[in-house]
Amino acid sequence: MGNVILTLNNLVWSNPIIFLILGSSIFFTIIFRGVQVRSMKHQIQLLFSASDSEAGISPFATFCTVIGYRVGTANVAGVAVAIWSGGPGSVFWMLVTSVLGTAISYAECALGQVYKIKQDGEYRGGAYYYIQRGLGLKKLALIYAFLTLICVPILTVAPHAFSITSGFQTSLGISQYITGAIAAILLFVIISGGIRRIARTAELVVPFMTIGFVILTIVIIVMRLGEIPAALSTIIGSAFGTDAVFGGMMGTAVLWGVKRSVNSSGAGMGEAVPAASATECAHPGVQGLVNSFSVYIDVFVCICTALIIVLTDCFNVQDTAGNIIHTASGSQAVAQQTVEPGIAWAQEALNSLFPGGIGATILAFFLFFFAFTTLLNYYYQGETAIAYMLNKQSPKTRRTAIWVLRIVMPLIFFYFAIQTSSTSFSAGELGVGLMVWFNVIILLIMSPTIKKVQDDYAAQRKAGKKPVFNPEKLGIKNADLWMEINREEIEKRAAENSEV
Repeated sequence: MGNVILTLNNLVWSNPIIFLILGSSIFFTIIFRGVQVRSMKHQIQLLFSASDSEAGISPFATFCTVIGYRVGTANVAGVAVAIWSGGPGSVFWMLVTSVLGTAISYAECALGQVYKIKQDGEYRGGAYYYIQRGLGLKKLALIYAFLTLICVPILTVAPHAFSITSGFQTSLGISQYITGAIAAILLFVIISGGIRRIARTAELVVPFMTIGFVILTIVIIVMRLGEIPAALSTIIGSAFGTDAVFGGMMGTAVLWGVKRSVNSSGAGMGEAVPAASATECAHPGVQGLVNSFSVYIDVFVCICTALIIVLTDCFNVQDTAGNIIHTASGSQAVAQQTVEPGIAWAQEALNSLFPGGIGATILAFFLFFFAFTTLLNYYYQGETAIAYMLNKQSPKTRRTAIWVLRIVMPLIFFYFAIQTSSTSFSAGELGVGLMVWFNVIILLIMSPTIKKVQDDYAAQRKAGKKPVFNPEKLGIKNADLWMEINREEIEKRAAENSEV
């Protein structure tokens, strides 16, 4: 199975997907006029702009839920893997891709809001909804929903499960079986409460884990202040092929930077759409902006990890021919390759600064929270896909199928928690890659609708009004729920216009 997964992953993540991601990121950045960059202050304001309701959760709860899945083990282990295969320059291209990719995140999250529905008393949305309701392609939507169910709560669980267990095994010597079993039980307890329990957990955990990791990085930067210029020079030189050691790796650096950016943030694969669609707001543009901002938090954590590894020189680099062109000087274990690229590199980096293995233990706990909150969102994506596929069935049938997922996913988590690193990361990348191919092409096809939504939001703000979404005014069909959500405000504005 491991060989099959590796082969498929290499096929999916070939040069064409890199051109697709970068090209679409640039395209959406241009047609949105860089809204994801020039609206940062407004994005922060929107986080606290509204509360939840019986049908939906608040923008801040959604933001924490999305950050919870975006800031995962890929932000630590994935960065190490990128440096191993693409050199330190991959970190630079990861940053570039993430900044541009925020435009894709805006597109998919706003579109998810446009075509969301209300089912069993809750808002539901996802890429499959906008494929069916926006393009009228029901069979294609069903295929994507099934792909989501297989790729997200099953395949992409793999690297996070392994990272949790390997982190505690490396730092505290705890068996992967024990950690995997405990985490699987805790996972079941939380996901059994649905989106509201997931959102409450994220609101509690995400601020703590993100701020804590940033503080840890600041402490390390202060401790290694003198090495910062050299570290930044290495990263930039490697990114553009001007560094003597990494001169021939620019293409590989770009490839791995793009791959790790997408695997880390999920922008383009539709991961954030179900949670974004569950939000209570007055205009889809709100969630487009809020969730595009979450990509910045994600890439910032990636940069923190890169600085920890590079500043301590706890990394090796392998070229495309399989030759080691850089050997770590900050860790004997990394230099001798007795530990695999991933969590262990970051743990070795921290151990080189903090005595008695304290650093590795601290990171193991951070990784637990990073990975665990990601898994909660992965489950919800699976739940939403099931709800869509069984839309015509009775509520009881949908609930039964959802409970099956709640039982099966922790078991799948445990399986991957005791596998090898290469297999787990390849499985996760394969799932992400398949969904990116599917979703980004759909977004490009539906870009005129997304542009209408963004222009409408900007026009209302420019006129000094609170943006309120009226799909009929924009000529957008099959978005009837919004006429119900905003009925009072739409009628009020219609009356004001008639009086004028």
